[in-house]
This record gives sequence, C-alpha cells and structure tokens, in this order.
Amino acid sequence: MEEKILKASVFVNDTLFNESTELPIDVDFTLPDYCPDISKIFKCRAVSRISSKSMNGKNITVDGSVSITVLYCGADGQLCSYEYQYPFSKNLLMGEECAGGNLCVRSKCEYINCRAVTGRKVDIHGAVGIFVRVFKQKSTEIISDIDDCNIEQRRGTAPATVPMGYAEKYLMVEEDIAIGQGQPSVERILRYDAKPCVRESKIINDKIVVKGDMAVWILYCPEGGGEPQSVKTVIPFSQLVDMEGITDTCGCDTKSEVAFLEIRPRQSEGEIKCLSLTAKLMLSCEAYCENEISVILDAFSRRCEADMKFEKINFQSICENVSETFHCKKNIELDEPISAVCDLWCDIQSVNTKFENSNMVICGTLVACFLTTGENGTPAYFEKPIDFEYKYGLKEDMDTLNCSPEIDVASCGYTITAATTVELRVDLGINAAVHKCTALPLITDISIDGGKLRSSTAKCAMTIYFTAENECVWDIAKHYNASVEEIMKINDLNDECLPENKMILIPAV
Repeated sequence: MEEKILKASVFVNDTLFNESTELPIDVDFTLPDYCPDISKIFKCRAVSRISSKSMNGKNITVDGSVSITVLYCGADGQLCSYEYQYPFSKNLLMGEECAGGNLCVRSKCEYINCRAVTGRKVDIHGAVGIFVRVFKQKSTEIISDIDDCNIEQRRGTAPATVPMGYAEKYLMVEEDIAIGQGQPSVERILRYDAKPCVRESKIINDKIVVKGDMAVWILYCPEGGGEPQSVKTVIPFSQLVDMEGITDTCGCDTKSEVAFLEIRPRQSEGEIKCLSLTAKLMLSCEAYCENEISVILDAFSRRCEADMKFEKINFQSICENVSETFHCKKNIELDEPISAVCDLWCDIQSVNTKFENSNMVICGTLVACFLTTGENGTPAYFEKPIDFEYKYGLKEDMDTLNCSPEIDVASCGYTITAATTVELRVDLGINAAVHKCTALPLITDISIDGGKLRSSTAKCAMTIYFTAENECVWDIAKHYNASVEEIMKINDLNDECLPENKMILIPAV
C-alpha cells in the first residue's frame, strides 16, 4: 500500500518563543554647564530603540537605548531642553535552541517620571517593555492522495498564507537639513523626532526593492532669542533586501522603524543655518504567497482495518489588508489662556482591537502635547488624552479572525479658536492585516492491515435510514462502511448535507 499513498508538505510559521520583559530606568544626571538652571520641568519624554539583537544557542541578547528629552523652563523664563541617552542590555533564555529561527524584537517605554532634585540635577524613573518573538518555518508532511478504490476520501481545501521568508536589514540615512528662507539661525535644538514609512515593496527574483520616506520634525531656539522655530522635512530612502526563493508572484509585508536618530546643528560661515541628521533604520520584510492547498480532511477503508494519524495544523490567511488614513478632530479646552502654540506632537498611548457587528473596531488613546506661549509671553506645556475609534466593515466570519494593527500619527495640526480652546486635527495611519485562522486536523500517516477485513454493519442488501438534524452523507457512509458516491447516486442527492428525518437507502458493502 505504501506506493499508493502520495504525500505533500505544508508550511506554516511556528512560534518557538514569545515573551515580554520589563527593564527599569533609574538614573540621575546633572545638566552640563551650557544648560541654564531648571525653574520648572514641563515634560520628560522617552523613546526606546533597539540597536542590535542576537541569538546564540538558547541565549537571546537585546541591546538598545532610551532617548530621554527633558523640556523645561529656565531660570530666565526661556524654553530649554536636554537630551540624555540611557543604554540598556537584556539577556533572555529560551527553553531550547532554535537554529535558523527568526528573531523579532520591539520595545516601548511603558512610563517615565522625572523630578528636579536641584536646579541642575534631575532624577528619572521609568520602565521599558521589551517584546521578543522567535519563529521558524515549519514543514509538515500530509497525505494528499490515496490510490485505492476501497478507501473513501473526504477532500477539501485549506486557504493559507504560505510563509516564504523573513529578512531584516539596517539602512543608514545621513542628510543635511537646511533652515527655511527667512528663518533665524539656530542657537540650540529643543526637540526632534522622525517617523519612517514604507511606501512600496516590490519583489524581483530573490530581492525586495523597498522605497519609502522619513518625516522629520525639529523644534529649535533661534539665535538671539525669540519664539521657538520649527523645521519639517521629508527624506526619501530606498534599499534592496535579499531573500532567497521569492518571486514576483509573492506578496510582501515590510515595516520600518528607527534604531538610532541624532540631529545636531552644523555651523557654517559663523552661523548655524543647517542641521545634520544621522539615522539608522531597520527594515523587516516578511514574504508570503496566497494559496489554496488541497487536503484530505478524513478517510476510511470500506474493506480493511485502517489506522490513521492526524495532526492539527493552524493555517492563517490574509483576508483583508487595510491601509487607510483616519482623520480625528476634537476641540480641546486648555487649563489657561494662550497666545500661540510653539510645538505640537501626539503620542499613541494605547490601542485595542475587537470584532463586533461585522466590523473590526480599532479603538485607543493618543496624548496631544502642546508647547505654548502664554499671554504674558512665558512658555507653558499642556497634554490632553484623546480617544479615537475606527471601524472597518468585514466580509469574513469574525470568530476566526485576528489582527495586530499598526497605528501611527501621520500628521497633526491645530487652530486656536479661543484663548483657552484649540481645535486639534490628527491623521492616523492605519495599517492592519486581518488574518483568518483555520485549524484543521489532517492525515499525516495511514497504515492499512490487509489481513483484517472490516465486518459489515448491514443485515440486508439495503438499509433504510432516517437522517438526524444537520447530518451529512459522509458521516453516514463512514458509520456503515459504505460508498459516498453510491449513496448519493441511489438516493438522487445533490447535496451532502441532509435535512432532518429524510429517508435514504444505504447499500451494503
């Protein structure tokens, strides 16, 4: 019988390690001499980034840093800031070695608190969450066909997103950013940020061409005093990522994140009209192929005793790929009157996804952060939480869906409508691959004992049978060791699913 059994391989991503850990941030530092004394701290902002990661045997090592920016009011009433780099390293131990596994790591600053111990000393407490996942392509051999007329086979298909490969690559971006015409020269930088976004991932045999751009925001104090000035620019980037075995028939999901960012003033001809940017981007590419796999869902031998082994395989297929911009608008009441907004940024605080009433609902909270000037010209800081809810209509059965969306602040703007009221406008980038999960027990092996014939359950040439609710021909045929095709033909049936109390005839084996 062995030569009559055909096998095929199915591939899925198998998660071998999935853990999170929290690292404390406990540090104090003294401001350098060029920084004014602290009169009042407005905001302590922390951004964690992974600079490197490695896997050796059972050991995982993660290195990174937290960029801590303290925005404060100086003793002279001017807006000031100081940036402190807090390096970290974390080792994790897996239960077993994973040769050839893919290591994915992300980090997030869970919270950060700071206080001024003196006018020049700052005490920082916080925590960084580190999330580690190791996965590997797993191959399972299943029986795809049995060439034996005495074996009944229930055939079906499994919609699957077949993983084709995973690759990461670092990209260095160095750029000089010129100050706009008419803007004063730079005395010191107060705050900066950057957000890369992948615009296109095109597959050419064994390579992925990644194109995107990085939005950059800079706030600085002008030379000689005056209102803080902002600089905004977009820097394009492109990169080739090698991935063996992929073709243009594959799809690709590419993500980008900042692993390192530094922006410094660059002096030229006695004044600073240019800023030097150095960034290290990490591109992660996951290639896949949408496919429907032919499988045997069940089988039995009408003639001999047969022993079958099943293995449950969890297939995932992408049924929806959402890439949209969601517009939020809300009026915000500030705590005191303002005359101008020097800077505005928004940070995502929390995101939750749920499925209800044929919709995927993504809800969360972002924090709007305002650096303002009061009516008397003094700087002030406000932050307000903003709740948002985004709905997307679905076509699939929600019981089998899951999604881990990526939500980014694409842009934010404002209009001062009154002394204490600001209209906030935020564009959120929604990127969400909705996966349908299908768990199927499939036959991985079968052994047929030709010396053990199955005993017939029929006592006559034809058995009269009355069906139960939602009963199907396959279950009846399996119970009576009968042929599905013969039952369908004798009873003139067009559908395997039968109504309740329908009388059918079952031929004896």
